[in-house]
Amino acid sequence: MGGKKSQSEVLRELTRLFPLPEGEEGLFRILDFALKVLGASGLLYVRGERCFVRGTGLEHDVASLAGSCTLRRGAVNSLRFRRFTIAQKAELFVFWEENRGRTFHFSVLSLVVRLFELFERLEHEKKRLLWLFDENPDLLFFLDEQGRILEVNARGERFLGWKKEDLVGRTIAEYIGEEAWWLLKEEAQGSREPARIELTLSGYGAHLAHFEALLFAFEDGRVFWLVLRDIGERKRYESVLLRFALYDQLTEVYNRRFLEEYLRKELERARREGYPLALVMLDIDAFKAINDRYGHVFGDEVLRMVARLLQESLRSSDVVARYGGDEFVLVLPRAKEADVHKIMERVSRNLRGAQVMGEPFPVRISYGVCLWDGQKNVSELFQEIDRRMYEMKKQRSGIS
Repeated sequence: MGGKKSQSEVLRELTRLFPLPEGEEGLFRILDFALKVLGASGLLYVRGERCFVRGTGLEHDVASLAGSCTLRRGAVNSLRFRRFTIAQKAELFVFWEENRGRTFHFSVLSLVVRLFELFERLEHEKKRLLWLFDENPDLLFFLDEQGRILEVNARGERFLGWKKEDLVGRTIAEYIGEEAWWLLKEEAQGSREPARIELTLSGYGAHLAHFEALLFAFEDGRVFWLVLRDIGERKRYESVLLRFALYDQLTEVYNRRFLEEYLRKELERARREGYPLALVMLDIDAFKAINDRYGHVFGDEVLRMVARLLQESLRSSDVVARYGGDEFVLVLPRAKEADVHKIMERVSRNLRGAQVMGEPFPVRISYGVCLWDGQKNVSELFQEIDRRMYEMKKQRSGIS
């Protein structure tokens, strides 16, 4: 016979074994089950004056086995049988019934019978697993093929605001949505890996939470285990990382990395759909002198103020980004020359009326404009608007 069965295999066997039929058929099923669990070659059971032998490998008949019993009682007892130790260091287990029993020396069997100890251990494991199930920080559900709830843990009860007895029998689709249940079930069935999707769910008291849903299929898709893992903290962390990746931390407008990627995609879209696009680069006149005279803290406030007024001056479809230092770039989709002129007039007017730290502080800018011709790439556009911005600076008296 093969080696001992795993715990999961034992549990599956137990579900098929009980309830037992009456009489010897039920007894034989228990003995056969013991053989499978133990991986033993044979088993002897004594009931009153009758002996039952299951398995193969016996080299002597029952009478000769009985005659060889020179026993010394050991110290270990279990629920329905007693354990004895033979002088030759072999081990013997005897079923006990109605306080009667006989012992036989299993000298030819490689057998250690621990069936009831196994049941006790499984019962202990069951209690431990139930505790782990109930105290798990994830929302856990056992579901049938139709998605009806068979079991739910305490975390699931608290989030949904219902007791287990009220949830059992209801469908999980009522809480995660029909589409989410269908997608999870379709992916999980026939797969050894869990299905995964992310969900935003409304819990008790209209509390919104972000979850990763994992659905495991068992018994050929007739039973499912759904895990809802709270990923709210991860989402918040990802949001922070995204802001660092896409936004300038001082001014809170987009950064150069985002600008370049966005502009590439916007040029492709403008080429495909055939609409115009304008690009503006601007910087603050005499910004170095502002820093030297008022200090870098004041200079940072000027940059924040300029970024805020630029956002307020643009259309909802426009994008502003800090290009570096005191330079900003405006992307103006679907803007023609007249549109750009109006936008920059509004920007200049707002900056002339600017305030910094509660005090009036007019700011003047120089800028260069490039109307995209449908040919230039991102790098060529930046070179063009940079050149035009510095041409404007040179035309102004006192600006190098």
